[in-house]
Amino acid sequence: MEHRSFGQKEPGAVYRDRAGAYAVILDDTENVALVEAPAAGGPERGLFLPGGGIEPGETPEMCLRRECLEELGREIELDGLLCTGEEYLFARSDQRYLHVMGRCYRAVLGPQVQPPIEHDHVLRWVPAEWAAEHMFLNYQAWAVRLAWEERMQEK
Repeated sequence: MEHRSFGQKEPGAVYRDRAGAYAVILDDTENVALVEAPAAGGPERGLFLPGGGIEPGETPEMCLRRECLEELGREIELDGLLCTGEEYLFARSDQRYLHVMGRCYRAVLGPQVQPPIEHDHVLRWVPAEWAAEHMFLNYQAWAVRLAWEERMQEK
């Protein structure tokens, strides 16, 4: 399993750590499931992998299943840990430095079991190659590239 770090830590800056779990879901036509949502708590929107922050007492897998229900209203089937990544960034919206860390899992999207409860999150299916160039977080874009390259090697 690979790990990569993106961004640079600014000297003297205080970072808020945020650990999360995320799903890389590819369909049969090499599209990836992304969530269009508010970026870093501000008015700007970005494209992200489904998933989110791990709450106290949750495993990454529990977090990912909960987040997919909240964001998509759907269950997922996990197919192994793909990679881990981290990124240092400055969130202009709330003037805060963030250190985001994510465990990215291969997953398959399951059935719709409830309406999504996060109404500002929208599921978008986009070509994996395109997604990797347009996502908000570099480490998540890297995870999409890894999954897509794996898929291409299988064919």
